[in-house]
Amino acid sequence: MARNLTSWAVTADDVPPATAAFIRRQGTTRGLDRDPLAEVTHGLRVDEETMARRPVGPRSERHTTEMLLTPELLIISYRQGVDDTALHVDPNARVSFHRLDQLEVAKPTVGLAKRAPGALPTPPQSVVSVTSTPLGGAQRTTRHVAAGIGPEVTRFREALDAAVERCRPPSL
Repeated sequence: MARNLTSWAVTADDVPPATAAFIRRQGTTRGLDRDPLAEVTHGLRVDEETMARRPVGPRSERHTTEMLLTPELLIISYRQGVDDTALHVDPNARVSFHRLDQLEVAKPTVGLAKRAPGALPTPPQSVVSVTSTPLGGAQRTTRHVAAGIGPEVTRFREALDAAVERCRPPSL
């Protein structure tokens, strides 16, 4: 299976209108008292295209993920397909809201590293891994978002790390 990742920096205005409306509705449903897109400071869009060989011929799938950062939240939106028309959102689209004061961001490695028996694997450099209890969620989970390795990914990762650090409660 072939896989192609394309990443670039985005603003809240770059999110397709139907997806933006979906994010706003889900924010209201999950108890946010204001527009979650109004305070976006950094954003990263990742288009992932996979091509699998099938007996009938190759099959291509496209997935789009936006990670949007505000002073208090990380918003992760995910959808399948192409959003050229931007008139409606994928019926299987998902969005999650993660409070930065509860978020842990795993540090990526440059390559595959050996690990001790029983140790958790370290994510590769091309993945942004976050652990938190999303708003409306009942348990703490880890999301691994394919992101690529370009300079825009590095800038987003640095902004995310800095925002999480600012939101951390002081240690005793």
